[in-house]
Amino acid sequence: MKLEELDKIIKHPEEENLEIIKEMQNFGIIGYSKAIINAFLKLKRAARSEANILIEGESGTGKELFATAAHMLSKRASKRLVKISCAEIPETLLESELFGYEKGAFTGADKKKIGKFELANDGSIFLDEIGEISLNLQSKLLRVIENKTISRVGGLEIIPVDVRIISATNRNLWEEVRLSKFREDLYYRLNVVYLKLPSLKERMEDIPVLTKYFIKLYSRKENNPIEYIEKDVLDFFLSLDWNVNERLLENVIHHAIIMCENGKITLKDLPENMFNISLKGGILENERFVKKDNLVITENELKEIEKAQIIAALEKSRWRISEAAAMLGIHRNTLRQKMIKFNIIK
Repeated sequence: MKLEELDKIIKHPEEENLEIIKEMQNFGIIGYSKAIINAFLKLKRAARSEANILIEGESGTGKELFATAAHMLSKRASKRLVKISCAEIPETLLESELFGYEKGAFTGADKKKIGKFELANDGSIFLDEIGEISLNLQSKLLRVIENKTISRVGGLEIIPVDVRIISATNRNLWEEVRLSKFREDLYYRLNVVYLKLPSLKERMEDIPVLTKYFIKLYSRKENNPIEYIEKDVLDFFLSLDWNVNERLLENVIHHAIIMCENGKITLKDLPENMFNISLKGGILENERFVKKDNLVITENELKEIEKAQIIAALEKSRWRISEAAAMLGIHRNTLRQKMIKFNIIK
């Protein structure tokens, strides 16, 4: 089908939602479904307040996009939004990243450093993967919220800060509280406004519009104009058990655009391991699509493909695990486990 024919499949929004959809697109949030529209409307209401916001959602659901929108739609939009991934920085360094340090605070601290909270003063701070921080650092973060002051590591000065906290996690943070892995008092301080982002499985009607959006985006980036997409490709996307996410769909389409020829995306252009994405108990559920092009892949071959993709993502990210995990659409802890499984690290 021609790319324009995707419009016949896309479930177009009601006229009353067109304005809100355009506003969502300004922040890179793409979709026409009620689930994503309702999440954005809730965010807009939350943004007007000064309350802290906790965003929960699976990897690849757009938590950072929603956090950015929350800041830009708030009274603090003219001030800084400072972002930090709590999972990317070792625990020993995270405190000094958040609160800064004084010269001589530790070996190598040859000059004073301003922390993220000071940089975000009068603005907002986005604490991504908040569930990864240690209980010790949780206590210090709680004091910052309660007292609205910080002290740099190795310093005595009490520094007032006025910062709105937007935090995000792909964990069930209340379950972490129940298991005593996250402080209940901090949970309530961060979770004044709670926003749960829908997974792609909960808004599968958005797959056609996301497909069209990503094709247009990456055909420009790769300078490979796309005029056609085989209907079987879209049927395949719609047939999947989407426990995977929007980021993976984006990566798959990017891959297909790089591999396709003559401006037409076909099943042959998709990554081979996509045809095993719905493996459960060793039984391939998307059998129709595998047989179509004789893409029968053994378990060992699948492992080699997965290992090669992991190594490629690590090399592209210069072995930054969180960045590589984001490329692959999985959590950094999952990636680390796979690296051990495939003997990439010990």
